[in-house]
Amino acid sequence: MDIKRRVEIAVLVKYYGAILTEKQREIINMYVDNNLSLKEVSDELNITRQAVKDALDNAIETLENTENKLHFIARDDKIKKLLENKLSNQIDMSTRLEILSILEGE
Repeated sequence: MDIKRRVEIAVLVKYYGAILTEKQREIINMYVDNNLSLKEVSDELNITRQAVKDALDNAIETLENTENKLHFIARDDKIKKLLENKLSNQIDMSTRLEILSILEGE
């Protein structure tokens, strides 16, 4: 799995990770965040490599389906772009600071 895909999954987990089972979150954390191989995860959890792959695939599918229905990430990206666009325009300092505060609060 390349770094871009790992980042995409990490963002999905940030938004929707609470809907996964504890085991799915643990496997994604080990595989994506800790960069362990499927074999390393399976050894650590004492389950088969196939069980890890199935859990990972199911978790990712659940996260992607949830984003496809709710669009929270897409909405937040759109808001962020709008705010960044406002920053590039002429605005007063208090508005600029307020926008920067919102963008940094992510």
